[in-house]
Amino acid sequence: MAPVQNPIRSMFTNFFRNLKSGKLAIDEFSLFLIILAFVVLTFTIFLNLNRFAFLAWIPLIIAYWRSLSRNRIRRFKENQLFTRIYYPTSSAVKNTYRWLKRKKEHSYFDCKNCEMKLRIPKKTGHVKVTCPKCNHSFVKKTMRGYIKKLTYRVS
Repeated sequence: MAPVQNPIRSMFTNFFRNLKSGKLAIDEFSLFLIILAFVVLTFTIFLNLNRFAFLAWIPLIIAYWRSLSRNRIRRFKENQLFTRIYYPTSSAVKNTYRWLKRKKEHSYFDCKNCEMKLRIPKKTGHVKVTCPKCNHSFVKKTMRGYIKKLTYRVS
């Protein structure tokens, strides 16, 4: 007599067997949908908006459906479209964050000759700057230079 298997256990066994064999595809778009679902769920919990908790299930169901879909070409095109939109947006956000972080430590200005963006540390005072592009030299004051000048006027 064959042993009777639990249907839930066999479902999970088949799921992980398919996952190992590469039949289930979790790409960047599916991963984004899963993370989005957890973010939505977290916000609904912390903001006490329990009526909207079902919104977290929508991205999860779509991600699960995409991973089980047999239409690989269509899922691949969807993922390409997602990466074409996501990566430039995320790199712009990262570059803005880096610029804001560096702005605390550096002064930014344009070269008067070629209008190239240049930066120097804020704590240098008066500096003779040579543009690396056009070799134009000029003197520039940073924050420390202005602070020194103000303290000399006061005392």
